[in-house]
Amino acid sequence: MSQTFVKAAACFLSFISLQGCFLVNGPLEYAQETNAPSVSYLPIGIPFVLGGHGSSVPLTSELSLTAKHIAQLDYSDVVAYHPNCDVAVIRQSNHDKTIAPLGTVKTKGSVTTVGMGLTGKVLVGHGKYYLDVNFVDSDMFANCPASITDAPVQSGMSGGGAYNNEGELVGIISGMSGSGFKLLDGTELGNERTSIFVSTLHIRPWLLKVVEDFYDDSLNNLAASTITLSKTYLEEDLD
Repeated sequence: MSQTFVKAAACFLSFISLQGCFLVNGPLEYAQETNAPSVSYLPIGIPFVLGGHGSSVPLTSELSLTAKHIAQLDYSDVVAYHPNCDVAVIRQSNHDKTIAPLGTVKTKGSVTTVGMGLTGKVLVGHGKYYLDVNFVDSDMFANCPASITDAPVQSGMSGGGAYNNEGELVGIISGMSGSGFKLLDGTELGNERTSIFVSTLHIRPWLLKVVEDFYDDSLNNLAASTITLSKTYLEEDLD
């Protein structure tokens, strides 16, 4: 997948809740603000009254990534929606934010989930990446690989980031379940919980075109000053 692109010709056998990170599926900790990747709070409706919010991750000084289902509901200035995946690019000022490079993660590689809690504090979960699957009974993931990690997430972290050991952004948080699951062939992953992110590598062609179109410039010029791409992100084979 995400990073060796394991193509699992499988769907979820047991029930999974893809409700935009509703509730919580494991232990989280508050981030040390000086060390955590930058994320932003996106209110939906009236926070604390309707309890709605999401997260976003800086991509450039003027653009951020978030979950499509968050951008469709909050007050974001949407630049582009991915046609198949639960990802959107929004216009957002990130001049005071630390912008992580886009990177990759290998199977069983460490993953850190980062997003906003209800009180506005940054939450962090730790786990590992397993593989990509397609959920044939899900509108969001029937045509977009769902990257599986057991790093915990909770309500409001949708649109936040999944990061590798080097602090590179490898995905956008989308959904979760409180349990593990089996593939159609009966294989058990052995994961205690299931958190789902959309791989930034999988959306690479679309994402880089959105950035080029927004700045009306080529990636070669932009990569030097506008967006940071790791060598593995640029060279990884999408097949």
